[in-house]
Amino acid sequence: MEGMIQPVKRSILPGIALALTLAGMALPARAVSPARPRGTSVTGLRAWSAPSSTRLVLDFTSDVTPVAPDSGEATSLVVSIPTPALGKDPEVPGSLNVSDGTVDSVRLTTSAEGGRLEVWFRERTSFHVFTLAPDEDKPFRLVVDVARPGAAAEEAARLARIATTKVQTRTRIVAVDAGHGGEDPGARGPHGVIEKRVTLAVARALVADLNRMPGIQGVLTRDGDYFIPLHDRYRIAERMKADIFISIHANSSRRWTRRDRGSEVYFLSLTGASDQADKDLADLENAADMIGGVPKQAEDDLVNILYDVKRSSALERSQLLAESLLDNMAADRRLESRGVKQAGFAVLKSVEFPSVLVETAFINNPAEAKLLASPDFQRQMGHQLAAGVKEFFSRSGIGLGDPGAAGKRATSRD
Repeated sequence: MEGMIQPVKRSILPGIALALTLAGMALPARAVSPARPRGTSVTGLRAWSAPSSTRLVLDFTSDVTPVAPDSGEATSLVVSIPTPALGKDPEVPGSLNVSDGTVDSVRLTTSAEGGRLEVWFRERTSFHVFTLAPDEDKPFRLVVDVARPGAAAEEAARLARIATTKVQTRTRIVAVDAGHGGEDPGARGPHGVIEKRVTLAVARALVADLNRMPGIQGVLTRDGDYFIPLHDRYRIAERMKADIFISIHANSSRRWTRRDRGSEVYFLSLTGASDQADKDLADLENAADMIGGVPKQAEDDLVNILYDVKRSSALERSQLLAESLLDNMAADRRLESRGVKQAGFAVLKSVEFPSVLVETAFINNPAEAKLLASPDFQRQMGHQLAAGVKEFFSRSGIGLGDPGAAGKRATSRD
């Protein structure tokens, strides 16, 4: 029936319109939908500056095939994007003045023939170009990583100084890892609360408290909004000869219910998570490398030491650390204690020290998100975690260094 009616409608509408016009009347105006851009468009251009590198990211509405060297060394870089009729959203800048000591500036141009990304470096340096497939809320991305010349040597020297100072003063080093960062925002809560910002604020508060304790030094794995691969986080701690490793996070559930509330602390499980929810959480946190563009790595190093005595000792001390931290976190009556648990978090896979991952609160719980966004709460959480660290050293029989060593230590940002 529809196939018969539709042609009739098309034939009589012009006549009706003409008759109404001659009678001084007009058809009601039809709402006109805004035209959707056809083809592929650039929807984002941004830069992330880290101590060792700069990351440039372009977002696209669909896949593109850039033409550029995968990697190399130069003073500038041109990436061609041969996508016909490539568009650009009006809010996307045509240029960026980065000027962070690694990248000077960036220019993006689009035309009927495609696009062109031009990058000028501060000096001759190495770069890496790759693309990332869409993933959940992440679009197709073109990424350019640019190394800061001399940064690797500077970082090695910094970590060596911390390790040397530890030996000289018998200071206990606590590596504090703020989860997520840069292209990996982590979980999101209501009213714009973002996990990567909360974790850095709590981590800084914890380090500040630790550095006021005689014989203890807190050191951040990241002290800004940039991405660090999961395995690099604990390797930073290993190179500074850390005594313990604490990774700070904010929990989140796929569909929040009133049961999703409170704090919990994890240590590594070699045989699987405590339950399905813990496995899901570990999978979510371990996806950070995929979001940041880190290739999947083999776990040969873990397999080789799976039954090693050193691993068993680290796990036992990790459980004690987790219990000490959670006991002190529970002092804040605003948060329910969800207990000490185990799961296969990639960031905890070092055998050199006890390691834990702290889920401070649920960021998608409206009440707890409000707490997480509060500077007072962040400082209080840092204070409670610092007290837990001190309790761990006391319970484990690990002695602290010279109380006068604080003035001799390298700072966390040295």
